[in-house]
Amino acid sequence: MSQIIFLDKPIFSFLDSISNEKPNECALIQMENNHCITWNYLKEASNKIANWINSTNKNNQVLFACHNTIDSVVGLIGIMKSGSPAALVDPLTISEDLKQEIEGKNIKTAVVSWQFFEREKETLKQEGIDNVLIVDGQVKEEGNLNVNYIKDVLSTNETYENKELNLDDISIIMYYAGVAGRTMQTYHTHRGLSYAVQALSKTINFDFVPNSLVISPITHVLGLQVSLLTPLYNKGKAIMISRWDANLAMKTIKYYNINFMSGAPLVFDSLIDAIEKSNEDFKNTLKLGISAGAPLKPETQDKFYKVFASPLVQAYGMTETWVVSYQPKEFFEIKNTLGLPLYGVEIKVVSPDDPSEELGKNQAGELLVKASWVMKGYEDDNETKKAFYNGYLKTGDLVLIDDKGFLYFKGVKKRMLKYKAYPIFPKDLETILLKHYAVKNAFVFGEKDPDVGDLPVAKVVLKDEYKGKIKEEELINYVNSRVAFYKKIRKIYFVDSL
Repeated sequence: MSQIIFLDKPIFSFLDSISNEKPNECALIQMENNHCITWNYLKEASNKIANWINSTNKNNQVLFACHNTIDSVVGLIGIMKSGSPAALVDPLTISEDLKQEIEGKNIKTAVVSWQFFEREKETLKQEGIDNVLIVDGQVKEEGNLNVNYIKDVLSTNETYENKELNLDDISIIMYYAGVAGRTMQTYHTHRGLSYAVQALSKTINFDFVPNSLVISPITHVLGLQVSLLTPLYNKGKAIMISRWDANLAMKTIKYYNINFMSGAPLVFDSLIDAIEKSNEDFKNTLKLGISAGAPLKPETQDKFYKVFASPLVQAYGMTETWVVSYQPKEFFEIKNTLGLPLYGVEIKVVSPDDPSEELGKNQAGELLVKASWVMKGYEDDNETKKAFYNGYLKTGDLVLIDDKGFLYFKGVKKRMLKYKAYPIFPKDLETILLKHYAVKNAFVFGEKDPDVGDLPVAKVVLKDEYKGKIKEEELINYVNSRVAFYKKIRKIYFVDSL
């Protein structure tokens, strides 16, 4: 696709401008309680959050671990405005996972949901975080930490001081480093995030004002860029849902005139199933659905069109790149495609063994991507250097390009599993297994399941003195008590060697 002229403004500046146009219209709605946040409130409240962060945090990273709530969005926009990098941690992350993500990062301030805080307050304290803002709810015990509540921060009368930002400074930090194949901080700049949203908006080319149902976690690319920021950038609304419920979502689509939705394929499958059982007419409600995170089955696309009389298309992206390809809705009848590159994206398909060997049409190889919003890099400089070739990011995904330029997914070169579209890195689970006193070596891999994708399982070599003395359940419990639900190991195979 042709190039696009980007506006050099951070994403929150666009949102503030919209608040000046329609200050009293709803920008965000919480589905569970019908609470609305206006554009003006979003602007003023995020300003106060920025003030609070600047008064307590000296440009260090700010941990953000929140569920999909309207106040979470206020908190995240506030962090962006403060100029401090927001380290986005999935709020389902627990203990060992959390320690791995935040230790050694000198994080002193956290903006979190109350559920996350009550579960992980000891970990936060151990890692040196001493200043916490709860964006929703009330905690039972504060755990000797300086706990603040969003209502108190918003009750202050301090005037917001617009901080001069360098657009090339880090704005968003994500963790699922797919190219590197392990959990590691991935850095995105203010410019990169803004350009990513602008490019996706230009490519989608909305012919309606999007009212978006935000299902995917806003700590991930699909939730943050596609479901939340892109609709807001296009002067739409974001209807937040803190936990997926197909029946509730079905009712919400009509009640709030939701016309745009993005999510993993399983979300669309469950929504379609609920609608078919209801026998209600949903034609001409949703105008566009975008699926990403896992392969989209042609039958899901067909059922979506039958139910909504609108297209369900695929997009492709990753933590390092934001979204880089999209299936235009005028080509929605093409099945199994990842679409075309977004405006501003350059791609190559190369030999998996030699990135200097570019392949022709209809030849499967590794996808290389170049765009002005690709990550600034990893926390590990060596991993950053390995991830790029001549300015192109080596995605680790295998694709082919057909004669018309459409991309098709053909597999992965990197070590990564997908469970319900959640990324899982075998290396992370192997690291935990190797901490067990009885484990000599471990290899984690995925067993295919048609409903969820990959089920993590492990081959384990025990130390000689523990052979025959350790049961599978002990190792499974050891790992699963330390990781989020989607990373849980399902089976252990004891072997003599790997």
